[in-house]
Amino acid sequence: MAEKMEIKTSTPSGLSNESKLWAALCYVFPVLMFILVYVSEDKKKDRFIFFHAWQSLLLGIVAWAAAMVVATVTLGIGMICFPVLILVFLYFAYRAYQGERFLLPVVGEYAEKQMK
Repeated sequence: MAEKMEIKTSTPSGLSNESKLWAALCYVFPVLMFILVYVSEDKKKDRFIFFHAWQSLLLGIVAWAAAMVVATVTLGIGMICFPVLILVFLYFAYRAYQGERFLLPVVGEYAEKQMK
């Protein structure tokens, strides 16, 4: 039988609303926010924001590539997965805004390595 994948979560206390907003925006605009976080020294020092910036960028790249493959293989019918991806990213933005630091399988683990 297939094992159920679980997303590990933690909710650090003492997060500012600004940190939570920046983390949420990382999932709405992954590439832009990663660049802004990466060049901003004070945002880069905030581990909560920096983790979500990495995770959202990696997730965005993987999701975009997978959606392109599915759309190509299904001759465009797979384009229906784009609205689903938008909803998934909005859900992750909501969770980040709640102050959750959730670790997604594979991309989250890689983002965690970038933090060290």
